[in-house]
Amino acid sequence: MRMLVVVVIWVLGALSHPADLLANGGVESAVATLSVSAMGTINLQPDMAQVSLAVETAGNTFKQVQQENRQAMQQVINALVKLGIAEQQMQTASFQVTPEYAPRPPRGSSSSNPPPNIIGYTASNMVRVEVRDLDIVGTVVDHALSAGANRFSGIQWMLRNRHPIYVKALTMASRRALEKAKALAHALGVTLVRLQSVQEGQGAVQPRRKPYAMSRMALAESSSDSVPLAPGEIQVHATVSLMYDIEPQSHE
Repeated sequence: MRMLVVVVIWVLGALSHPADLLANGGVESAVATLSVSAMGTINLQPDMAQVSLAVETAGNTFKQVQQENRQAMQQVINALVKLGIAEQQMQTASFQVTPEYAPRPPRGSSSSNPPPNIIGYTASNMVRVEVRDLDIVGTVVDHALSAGANRFSGIQWMLRNRHPIYVKALTMASRRALEKAKALAHALGVTLVRLQSVQEGQGAVQPRRKPYAMSRMALAESSSDSVPLAPGEIQVHATVSLMYDIEPQSHE
């Protein structure tokens, strides 16, 4: 019992003199920190559009739908090349051939279970077209549909080179984070001692308006005039998080 009392007294004494405890190899006390995050946003007009189009064909045989789809897509490509779109600006996003099966007989109508019966195939070939002249985006859509494309998935407004714009947004976010840290330190009566860590958040490029899209009915009812499009603006976001070691302000 006497040994237990001595140990408790020693621990209490050590806690009342933390500097002595550190000098003797004890555990260092936690350092107070202040963490802030800020976002930088730059709005600007896009300089490129990505148009997603597809050709869908159906037929009785695998070979037939492949051949018809290839011919129809080549007509679409030729029409876009005539508009000044280089083939390097067109990329196949997906190509698939899906079998179509005959309806299965109702349950209980036969004791046998016949295998699925293929009655035809559907081929779908989707391409993404990079349009660098925004004045002809509507014309590109019109000509592609007239040439044989029968599926239009929409338009995505983009930047050809987002890096310098992102760097500006990142610089803006860093300055705002520093301003927030200084304001908080002043309000809380503490001093920013040392910048402990800097973390860059995930950047983002997104349109301020929803991407333009047309339904199948709208495509069927659209006139031969160029489709009216509004690119709007693009927002480039960057986020920065800072952590500072802090200590109470000296009032000497």
